[in-house]
Amino acid sequence: MKVLIVIPVYNEEKIIVKNLKKLYDFAQTNLTAYNYKIIIADNNSSDRTATLVKEIEKSYPLISYEFFVKRGKGLAVMRTWQKYQNDFDIFAFMDADLSTDLSALPLLINSIITKNDIVIGSRYQKGASVQKPLVRHILSLGYRTILHLLLDTKINDFPCGFKAINKKILEQIVPLIKNDQFFFDTELVYLAEQRNFMIEEIPVKWSEPRSKSESKINLKSVSWRYLKEVWRISRKKY
Repeated sequence: MKVLIVIPVYNEEKIIVKNLKKLYDFAQTNLTAYNYKIIIADNNSSDRTATLVKEIEKSYPLISYEFFVKRGKGLAVMRTWQKYQNDFDIFAFMDADLSTDLSALPLLINSIITKNDIVIGSRYQKGASVQKPLVRHILSLGYRTILHLLLDTKINDFPCGFKAINKKILEQIVPLIKNDQFFFDTELVYLAEQRNFMIEEIPVKWSEPRSKSESKINLKSVSWRYLKEVWRISRKKY
């Protein structure tokens, strides 16, 4: 099986070298059963991210770099998947900060191989471990409650940035997605669930990798945009 792992990045010069090497070393040991490639999808970073990744690319043959002028996490992931859709069987993505422990990666891939169309790293399945500030626990509970009420869904963890899909989902669901920012994977899962594709959530170890001062996320702004997008897809007939 051929596996494509995409990591969307924007201004990650502080962590990208260390985390790419960590991922590469893990893959060399734990993904030997698969033909895999790791692609860094850059959302027009203005720091040294591009320079650093291109240097790594020279020494690590299974790591490649893609650049996108237009910013958007979803845009970077989906366009990269689509560019290589004829070359791979399984398409995954994870956040650059590696907040989800890599031990779940082989399980993510194997679950697609055995039976599922989408596999989600979940912080709310039995066996999961989560370390994050209280305010994020409260926000997560709020998101889950609203999602279950508005979307009538069985999914527990839409936002976790650790997912894999097969080629059917790439061909049939990805073209329907309207959001090309952080909400794209929630829309991906929702549309697939509505069409009765096989979806599994696997427990993961998740930890807050950045301090408050390092975080790029404005919780108030992101929360409001997230809720607006949930309302949009709950009202829309695809």
